[in-house]
Amino acid sequence: MFDRQDSACSLQWTIQMRDKQITVISEKLNSHLALFNSVGKEVAAVKQILGDVECLVGEKENVVSDLKCKVQRISVLEKDFVEKLSFLGDKISSYQLELRNRARIIYGLKEQLDAEKLKNNFHPQLEELKKSLLVKDEIIERLISDKQEMLVELHNMETALQKFQDIFSRLGHEEIKSSLPVSESQDCKVNSIPGSQVDLPNEDRMIPIIDETANVNVECKSGIDTGSNQVQSPPSLKHYALPCSEPVTANVEKPECPPESEDIEMGNSSPEQQTHSANPDPEIENQS
Repeated sequence: MFDRQDSACSLQWTIQMRDKQITVISEKLNSHLALFNSVGKEVAAVKQILGDVECLVGEKENVVSDLKCKVQRISVLEKDFVEKLSFLGDKISSYQLELRNRARIIYGLKEQLDAEKLKNNFHPQLEELKKSLLVKDEIIERLISDKQEMLVELHNMETALQKFQDIFSRLGHEEIKSSLPVSESQDCKVNSIPGSQVDLPNEDRMIPIIDETANVNVECKSGIDTGSNQVQSPPSLKHYALPCSEPVTANVEKPECPPESEDIEMGNSSPEQQTHSANPDPEIENQS
């Protein structure tokens, strides 16, 4: 009996222990089920999150593609911008050059304005100077015309004097030719007179007088040939001062003949006086 009781007690105790284990296991199963439910819920949430992430990734990919397109556009715009910058830089350099040129032009115009202001300040004085210059020019033109007229008159006088010289030279040659036979006849008469050998010095004095006239005629010819502007004395003056046939006889009686000295004085004085009277000073002509 006791064995049966012990076995029954042991069976009861084992049954109780198994019931406890079953309750514990059931509780564990319930907890595990709850965990599975929570994990399922979490999985569903994670799946939702993954879907959302996939949507976001798709959106981001779209954004990235848009950004790539924008980057390409930006690169094109950068090229255009660089070209525009270079073009604008060229324009700026050209504008700077234009500004410099305009500044130079403005500076030149300012100088011109200053010069015009000075001219306007000195305008009355300039007008007076112009008037005085015009008056002086008129005076100079008048003086030049007067000078030309005087030169024409001098040329006419020179031609007239040359004509007179030619006439006087011709007359002198003719008179010398006519006086030579007369002097030869007078010499023959003197030699025929007794005591004529004593008066030989008078004959010697007459010979150089004839030579002087010949030399004067030669000088007149040379002066005419060269065409010099100086007016030479006509040789006829010296020739007219020579002694005629009557003074030759007087020279035979008198050893000294004063007419020769007068002839020499006339010959020396007349050419210079005539040249001075005919040819005025060149300084006076230049002043005129």
